[in-house]
Amino acid sequence: MNRRLLVLLIFTIVLPLLAQRTKLKPGFNLFSASKDVEVGKEASTEVDKQLTLVTDSSVQSYITTLGNRLASKAPGEKYPYQFRVVNDTEINAFALPGGFVYVNRGIFESADNEAQLAGVMGHEISHVALRHGTTQMTKSSGAAAIIAIMPKGKSAASTIFQAGATLGLNVGMMRFSRDAESQADLMGTQILYDSGYDPIAMPQFFQKLDDGSSRSSQFFSDHPNPGNRITAVKGEIAKLGTVRATRQDSAEFQAAKQRIHAMPQPKPKPTQPAP
Repeated sequence: MNRRLLVLLIFTIVLPLLAQRTKLKPGFNLFSASKDVEVGKEASTEVDKQLTLVTDSSVQSYITTLGNRLASKAPGEKYPYQFRVVNDTEINAFALPGGFVYVNRGIFESADNEAQLAGVMGHEISHVALRHGTTQMTKSSGAAAIIAIMPKGKSAASTIFQAGATLGLNVGMMRFSRDAESQADLMGTQILYDSGYDPIAMPQFFQKLDDGSSRSSQFFSDHPNPGNRITAVKGEIAKLGTVRATRQDSAEFQAAKQRIHAMPQPKPKPTQPAP
C-alpha cells in the first residue's frame, strides 16, 4: 500500500473514531418529561403576561419554522416546542422546561445572519433537551425539604412539581451553572451541525457580543461564561468532522430582521423603587 493511500485511510477511518462528538445526557431528575411540559406551560402563562411579545405573523411563522428545524435535531425527548419573539432590544434569550423558547428582538437585530440566530436558539433548545430547568429544581436545597415533609403516598416529583409550578417566571429564567451553560454550548453546536449550518457561527456570535456593551451584558449575566466558551465550541466543531453544509443566511431571516427593525421601539421598563 502506498503512503498516499495510507494517509487517506487514516483521515477517513481512524481520525473520525478518535474524535467523536461529546456525549451529553440529562442529569438526575425527579421530574418526568411530561412534568417538564406542565411546569413550562404554567410558567409560560406568567411570562406571556409580563413580557411584550412580537405578534407579527410573518416573524412568528419564521421563528417557528426555524425553531422546529433545529429542535428536530435535538436528542432525547421530543417536546412540543413553541417559539416566541420578545419585543425587547436587550440581547438575550431563555427557555422554559418542556420547550418554551423566547428570543428577544435584540438577538435578531444583532445577528449578522441566520446561522448566528440559529446558534442562540440551538443553545436554548439544548437547555430544554438536557432538562436543566427541572434538574436544577431537583438539586435545589428546597427539594430535600419538600421530600422530607411530603404527604405519604405522594411521589417526590409530584410534590416538587406543585411547588415549582408556583414559581412562575423563576422556573424558566433561572441562572444556570457554568457547567450547564457549557453543556448547552456543546449540544447547540451539534444541533447546528446536524441542521446543515456551519457551527462556527456560534463562537462568532459570542465574540460579537463580548464587547462590553450594556445591550449584550444581560446575555452573559443570564448565561454565565464557562471561561473557555469559544475554545470549547471550536474544539467540539473539530470533533464533528468536515462540515457537510455551510448554510449561513436566508432571505427569510433578513426579511424578518427588517420587519422587526421597523417596529416601534418598546416602551422603557418602569424603574424599580429603591429598597
